[in-house]
Amino acid sequence: MKFVGFYQDMNPEGPSLYSESTPSINSGAPEYSSQEVRRYLHSGHPVLDVMESTTDVIGQAFHVPGGSSILTDGSFAWRVDLASYVEHYSIALPSDFLEFMSSNNFKVAHVPKDRLLEISVAVSSALGFHTDSGAAPRAPHK
Repeated sequence: MKFVGFYQDMNPEGPSLYSESTPSINSGAPEYSSQEVRRYLHSGHPVLDVMESTTDVIGQAFHVPGGSSILTDGSFAWRVDLASYVEHYSIALPSDFLEFMSSNNFKVAHVPKDRLLEISVAVSSALGFHTDSGAAPRAPHK
């Protein structure tokens, strides 16, 4: 699992997952179609819902309800507010992520429920959340 769009300025005191430098405006232009990338980012599978509004860390131009919630395509995981950074600022994205989206025609594929549960637990752990063994999702017994 690769994490994308977890910028230091979003959570300076947070877990090491927030290690990416905040990208500059237009740093991704013209490497991708912002419309296709935004559509892809919005169509990810939800694996962690967070009830908070996030504020744009680049230019304070927008707020995103649930912005720190996490979506996935099964290979990459990103915050919900990443689509807004793409829309407003055409930020740079990792080339392997852009290649993955393009190779899938900018459509998020089906991810099996068991895999989504695994990703949800991995994301929660990477963000420093601890699971309660009585309440956590469990992988099915094989």
